[in-house]
Amino acid sequence: MILRRKISFLLVALILIMTTSFAYADRGATFKQKLISVYGIHLNNGKLPNAPEIVYGEQKKVDGLDVTDITFSSFDGEKIPGEVIYPKGFKTSNKYPTILVFSGHGEMEELISKPESYQHAGAVGLAKSGYLVYTMENRGMGKLSKMGDHLVLDAISRLHGGSWYGDITTDALYLSAAVNEIPYVDKQRIGTAGVSTGGALSMLVGAIDDRVSAAYVQGYLGTYAKTFTDGTHDICNNISGILNVGEMWDVGNLIAPRKALYVNGEMDHFHIADAQVSYAKIKDHYTQLGVEGNVSLLSPRGVTHEFSTQVATDFFNKSL
Repeated sequence: MILRRKISFLLVALILIMTTSFAYADRGATFKQKLISVYGIHLNNGKLPNAPEIVYGEQKKVDGLDVTDITFSSFDGEKIPGEVIYPKGFKTSNKYPTILVFSGHGEMEELISKPESYQHAGAVGLAKSGYLVYTMENRGMGKLSKMGDHLVLDAISRLHGGSWYGDITTDALYLSAAVNEIPYVDKQRIGTAGVSTGGALSMLVGAIDDRVSAAYVQGYLGTYAKTFTDGTHDICNNISGILNVGEMWDVGNLIAPRKALYVNGEMDHFHIADAQVSYAKIKDHYTQLGVEGNVSLLSPRGVTHEFSTQVATDFFNKSL
């Protein structure tokens, strides 16, 4: 009788766990579709894009590492510039843990050769630790500044029910698709990273593309209701109708159960207090799934709105 009761209890517990998991999955799938729609991310029926061809260009050396210019075509035929940074001793016969490092407001080159910038040449810093790293330029910035100011591009996209963020997130998903087809990329160990807009892209790509194993999000986590309505960030972040769909923690929940680290420096104007509101919801979701150890929030002392290369490196060393 006691054995039967134990078996019955275990069966009930298992059913509850499975029911909860399915409910989360259904809710997540519905929110993902709404998220894609409200941002104006260019995916057909939510399907990830086919891999575009990567065209390789000029090569250079940065801090002893090989860096190669690349371009790839995005949803509208626009040629998106990027760079690939190879770890020392790179061989095409090996497979490498790979990180997509997205640029914040500014230019992609800040991730490559400008350690004095707020992005601290973070892409090269990660490559120095043995990672294969890919970057891309954001529309209206750096090599794509010829397209016009990003706020003008945002206004044009909104005429079609989209947004600048929707366009660059689509670019990032096209890059992810291309990287997943490269033979020397370890497809089981792909991460995303960035600060500010780069952090947003890291979070959004991690949420939408399940092939991402780990996401590092710095200088971005908060709530749409506060951080993006009180002037904390550029108005390009004010996505029309986002609060009718969900909150930022819902985006973070899509990354679960995969690894994620959120970082808002002690002195970042993306205040840690607002980040903690979203993080509490995200942490609860991970706990419900039984993987609470897969997500963390840090607020390093003395850190402003900047990319913390060593913190990111430590995270990926543990996660990838």
